[in-house]
Amino acid sequence: MTGPLTLIALMCCSAAAPVAPPALGFRLTRVAAVEQPTALATPPAGPDVLWVAEQAGRLLRLDATGPALALDLHDRVTSSGETGLLGFAFAPNWPTDARVFVNYTTTKGGQLFTRIASFRSADGGRTLEPASEATVLQVAQPWSNHNGGPLQFGPDGMLYVALGDGGSGGDPRGTGQDRSDLLGSILRLDVSAAPYAIPTGQPFAADATVRPEVWAYGVRNPWGMHFDGATLWFADVGQDRWEEVNRGVAGGNYGWNRREGRHCFAASPCPGTFVEPVAEYGHDEGASVTGGLVYRGPSIPGLDGKYVFADFATGRFFAVSPSGGPTERLGDSGLNPSSFGRTREGRMYVAHYGGEVYRVDPP
Repeated sequence: MTGPLTLIALMCCSAAAPVAPPALGFRLTRVAAVEQPTALATPPAGPDVLWVAEQAGRLLRLDATGPALALDLHDRVTSSGETGLLGFAFAPNWPTDARVFVNYTTTKGGQLFTRIASFRSADGGRTLEPASEATVLQVAQPWSNHNGGPLQFGPDGMLYVALGDGGSGGDPRGTGQDRSDLLGSILRLDVSAAPYAIPTGQPFAADATVRPEVWAYGVRNPWGMHFDGATLWFADVGQDRWEEVNRGVAGGNYGWNRREGRHCFAASPCPGTFVEPVAEYGHDEGASVTGGLVYRGPSIPGLDGKYVFADFATGRFFAVSPSGGPTERLGDSGLNPSSFGRTREGRMYVAHYGGEVYRVDPP
């Protein structure tokens, strides 16, 4: 099991809105048709509209009249399997700083790279200029899977970048526990000046053997990352048995590839000091976790304050209290959930990789 985007054979591509079973506790209302969506985000200011990344390289703005093209990167994105346009984030003081940062894979000289780059708007934030690309960071990928992809700006104004372990299976290069390598890590970058600077307060600043960009490590394939206030949440797709949801801890070691979830992976015992998952579930419940967000919307009291997430393969939705405790199974959706997002008013949305975006409404 390598991650969300390898399950293409399981995709459901019907244009009809699936009927959510009553056990979900909410209703899924179809709001847009798109192509293989991988990420959702809303600008921090200006029109409170959802933007959608499509795997093949388009960034769309969901206006009242439907999807409108904001950026087309087909000419530079390598897209198949787990590669493509995988994440994006708006500059914190958008649209004064009219930059959107994207995470996509590209190929040069036969080598695959993850590229983090920014694009600027010249029309008040409606579209982005393809020619304005400024590369922030480029990382060589040894294999085409486990690229990670999420980007998020924290309340500290820093850009957080989630990178997978580089692929294959079982992390054969050991990048998850190698802090001299950017792969298998969550990075924290200051992008206020080009291309980026190392922020103050990095957890490994005193250790010359660690890449200074590294903020946390020991992750396999992070998929879905969101801030709730000052708390960073992210999901990490498992290998053979366990899917997990985590809270970000500066300097934290999340265990891969010594552990998968709370369990030893390749050898037992697996000594070390690890950050424990907030939630995990086995492959009897699903096979590829999609990280969600803490619901703070106006209309579904039963979800208020809970972290809501899903499984890409089974379409099951789950919730867990931020303080931990048992994972609550909300029900089966009939979707392949690939991303969660919300507008500033608190409405939650979920992307179905088969080609649709849904709003989460009261039952």
